[in-house]
Amino acid sequence: MVITTAEYIQIIAAGIYATALFYTIVTFRRTKRLDQIALSDRIFSELRELDRELAKIPPESQYDDVRSQYHSRIFNTLDYLSFLVNQKVIDDRRLLEYMKPIVIEYYEETFLKHGSSIDEGDSNHINKLNNFISNLRSRGPWPRDLCKRFTFWQER
Repeated sequence: MVITTAEYIQIIAAGIYATALFYTIVTFRRTKRLDQIALSDRIFSELRELDRELAKIPPESQYDDVRSQYHSRIFNTLDYLSFLVNQKVIDDRRLLEYMKPIVIEYYEETFLKHGSSIDEGDSNHINKLNNFISNLRSRGPWPRDLCKRFTFWQER
């Protein structure tokens, strides 16, 4: 059986289409990863800013209400991050592994130590955040001192 010129052209066209499809998939994956990084960067920028503002508040008890507002905002930001991860908007394993110690440290510093200042009407969100943190912790061991490098409350 002899291959004609038209069949050669079809084979070349199929190769071109396969290559184009391959690069489309690679570009889509790269764009998705960059979107996840940008989204997590915005969330962590917000957490860092809240941390800086919280550090400026004097330790006297008359400022407890102001501090509780910042703790509530940190909780809401962590809750939003847990929503994004649970909905698979952020699902890159390497990014999650990088964020894990930082998120757990924020959770422990904000929610566990100052959880009484957070509105109890958010019990559904609190349960989801607790599940999110449990899932993060169950993903394997992580070096506890790693999170110390990225947090601001050590400077207080």
